[in-house]
Amino acid sequence: MDENHAKYMKRCYELAVSAGKKGHDTFGAVLVHDGEILEEAENTADYARRIFGHAEFNLVHKCAVKYSDEILEHAVVYTSCAPCERCLAAIASLGVHRIVCGVSYKAFSRLLPFDDRAVDREGLLQQLGIRMTLTESVLEEEGMHVFEWWGGEYRPLEELIAEMDEVKKKQK
Repeated sequence: MDENHAKYMKRCYELAVSAGKKGHDTFGAVLVHDGEILEEAENTADYARRIFGHAEFNLVHKCAVKYSDEILEHAVVYTSCAPCERCLAAIASLGVHRIVCGVSYKAFSRLLPFDDRAVDREGLLQQLGIRMTLTESVLEEEGMHVFEWWGGEYRPLEELIAEMDEVKKKQK
């Protein structure tokens, strides 16, 4: 693994834990250009107020009118977890061509009430004329433990996974 991937992913995980300790979902993201973190963002979603606030979306907002297309097309978005489709589209709208994710779509689905469904996200974007490379599973085991802070209260990862396994069993 590229040691820079680890460096930037660890920062994403720090941001994710920070968000979790504030009562938000545990996600963090950074924009890197030429080895320098240009911007950082963490999750600020507020479901009660219906505010989206995903870390990647917040990052896009910070970058959209601040950096040139040239910088963005050579930048990399690092994110603690594979981005939802809405965030993926927002990142693509910036003209960023590379996303590096800590926790993969498949691993994250262990914490959701539904199973992962394989989707060729790169291929779908390519059909729209958007070139994107997604790299998943960077320090993934460490990233899964970030979710122990989901919602502001520490809960062991094994407990969270067991809870979702029970939900999934009841759905079948």
